[in-house]
Amino acid sequence: MSDKPKVSFQPAQRLEIRYTGNIMGDLEHLPKLGTVIKNERKANPHMLLLDTGNFSGPNKPGPHKGKPHIEVMNHLKYDAAVPGRAETKNSADLRNMGRLANFPFLASNWRGIGEGNYYERRLLLKRGELSVAVLGLAWPEPPQDTEVIPPEQAIREALTDLDTDSTVIVVLSQLGYMADRALATNIHQTMIIMSGVSSPGFEQQTMMGSSLMVPVAPGPESLGALGIDLSGRVEIGKQNKP
Repeated sequence: MSDKPKVSFQPAQRLEIRYTGNIMGDLEHLPKLGTVIKNERKANPHMLLLDTGNFSGPNKPGPHKGKPHIEVMNHLKYDAAVPGRAETKNSADLRNMGRLANFPFLASNWRGIGEGNYYERRLLLKRGELSVAVLGLAWPEPPQDTEVIPPEQAIREALTDLDTDSTVIVVLSQLGYMADRALATNIHQTMIIMSGVSSPGFEQQTMMGSSLMVPVAPGPESLGALGIDLSGRVEIGKQNKP
C-alpha cells in the first residue's frame, strides 16, 4: 500500500442574507414586508433571515409589549435577532419576547441571569454545505442584573471551539459605526458585520480590514439584501492505493 495525494476542488458557494432593521413597532407595513420575504424565500430557500434590532418600537416595546411583532417574525421564520435600544427598555418585556420567539435573541456581549433563558451568545447553523455562526452585539445598556463586556472579548469568547477558517461569521451589531469599525480593525478575523444603528455617511457596504461592514436596513418598508460569493478552494488529502 502507498499513500498518494488526492486533490479535489470544492466549488464556490453563495450565502444569501435578508435582513430587517429599525422596524420601530410599525405593524402597518409588516404584511407587505412579509410578502416580500416570502417571495425571497421561494427564490432562495437557504437564505438567512435576520433582524438587527429595534423591531418592537422606536423607544420601547409598544402597548402590546412586542408580542404582535414576535408572532409575525415567528410566522416569517426569522433565524435570529439582536436586542436593540427599544427591546432593552423594559427587562420584563424583553424576557417575555425572548421566550415567545421561535428564534434566538443574540447578545454575545451580555453576561447575566438571562443567558440561556431569553438570550444566547451565538447561533450555529448550516445553509447548504456552509457552516454559519451568527453573533449579536446587543445594545450596550442591558437589562437589570446584566453586565456588558467589551465587543472584542465578546467575539473571541463566542467563537471559542469553532473552526473559524471554515465558518462564515455574521455579527449583528447595535454598537454603531465607530465601534463596528474598531471591531473590524482589531480582530483579524473575516466577519460580516451588520449594523443596526444609523450612521451619517455610512450607506454602502464597505470592506474594513478583512471584514465586510453592512449598513443598517432602511426601515419597515424595505428588506435588506446581501449575497456573498465564497471562493472555491482546493483540498489535498491522502488516498490509499494498492
